[in-house]
Amino acid sequence: MLQTKGLTLEVRLSAYIDGELGEPEKSELDALLARDDEARALLEKLKAGSAFGNNAFEDFLHDPVPLGLVRQIKQGSGISPRSERVATANLPRRSAHMWPRIAAASAVLVLLGGAAGFILGSTTRIAEPMSQANERSWLDEIAEYHRVYSRQKEHLVEVPASEADKIEPWLAASVGVTFSIPDLNRKGLTFEGARLLVVEGKPVAQLVYRDREGDVFAICFLKQGDGQQSGEFGETIRGDLGFVSWQRNGASFVIVGPSSNVALRDLAEAAAAII
Repeated sequence: MLQTKGLTLEVRLSAYIDGELGEPEKSELDALLARDDEARALLEKLKAGSAFGNNAFEDFLHDPVPLGLVRQIKQGSGISPRSERVATANLPRRSAHMWPRIAAASAVLVLLGGAAGFILGSTTRIAEPMSQANERSWLDEIAEYHRVYSRQKEHLVEVPASEADKIEPWLAASVGVTFSIPDLNRKGLTFEGARLLVVEGKPVAQLVYRDREGDVFAICFLKQGDGQQSGEFGETIRGDLGFVSWQRNGASFVIVGPSSNVALRDLAEAAAAII
């Protein structure tokens, strides 16, 4: 148990909230809170700050880990591509170890800034662009499809690569996006064929590839957006899958593959230059 006598009331009450005080000191603070309105008000403020910090930490644990962060950690680790899969599986847990301190700091900022800090944190989440929410929904469904189809052995695709001359007109007519099948052999990916998916009621084309280790990658695209060209690549992770997305002429594209693959951004850039 902690001994907080002689420390500030804020520190003592924080330990009181966390149940870290011995019975004599707890009884002393109980008596203080019973007779002192300001002490009770400070206690409620500390409780609110603690709850806000806990909620912020919980929200962080549900956010996808940025693919760029995964890449930086892996590239600086010096581990082999094969062992990267094991290391990456533990990444969210390692990253989370840093965040209790940040969550605690958030609670302190709330105390210092009062209601303004809480309002700022709430406004940040409310102001999230609707386009990002739509993208997350699309990527979440692509992730679900990919986890199912990538396990297929004999029926990985609807139309095999041997009928590639049929794939482009079929998917272009179905999805409404003109494209060319990217040849990624120099990047270590072999084209396996294609599928037609449905996401949020829209047809989505899926071009399927496999690398030398047997891992499955896919380029998916659908017609949407404002028709503007975007040279920016967005990176994110859904569990064991990594995504790199981009837009072009009213269509949205994404390449999906194992999140442990450090070359996913390079693959996306190569595909975007062709497709």
